[in-house]
Amino acid sequence: MIKFFRKIRQKLLSENKFSKYLIYAFGEIILVVIGILIALQINNWNESEKLRNVEKTYLNEIRNDLIQDTLLLNKVISARKLRIARFIAFDSSLNYSFSKIIGVLPESDKVHHISYFFRNQRDFRPKLGTYKSLISEGKSSLISNRKLFNLIQNVYDVHMKSLEDIGKEIDRGYSEYTRKHAYTLKYGKYDSNNIKVNDSLILADLSIQFNNINFYTRQAVLLKEDITSLIELLDVESIQLNK
Repeated sequence: MIKFFRKIRQKLLSENKFSKYLIYAFGEIILVVIGILIALQINNWNESEKLRNVEKTYLNEIRNDLIQDTLLLNKVISARKLRIARFIAFDSSLNYSFSKIIGVLPESDKVHHISYFFRNQRDFRPKLGTYKSLISEGKSSLISNRKLFNLIQNVYDVHMKSLEDIGKEIDRGYSEYTRKHAYTLKYGKYDSNNIKVNDSLILADLSIQFNNINFYTRQAVLLKEDITSLIELLDVESIQLNK
């Protein structure tokens, strides 16, 4: 191709057709510029496609993490509902204030020792690897749907963080009350079929823990709803990105 153009230029010069040569040279320059622009456009398209693939990978991995989070939340919520039911079976005066959100409690057998109410439970620990990587590596701008990213950020940085903080507060309560009532919990005499506690301090602390667990369970249910809605939005976004 280069030899072909060179021969044309030489022929025009040898025939002293300088004006035609200038027109030809100008046309050749335009062709070169067009070629460069096409090459740049192809390169830009390739780069955009690479970034789009990275975006799809991040969103898909976040979706997978969130699905795992909902499975863990199911277990956490079930365990907390059972404890709420046992609290109420122990003391019917306790106020199950979030029943409309948490739902029907399971049937509960009575506990055999008051110490049960001071034992830690497994808290919700979200899968944060993908989201933390997205933020720490400064790649959040890859998420082209900014409204979707804001929702993702809100679920991780606000709702999940809030639930973790409540869980830590409950765990501190378990540790504090176990130390505070250590003697009574170890040496107290309780009827295994009908626990009766006359110590007003223990009853007061149990009430505080019940309220905390009640609130934690409410937040866990609401978080699961938020995550479920977010997963649905991620599915819609995946369809859009794959068009």
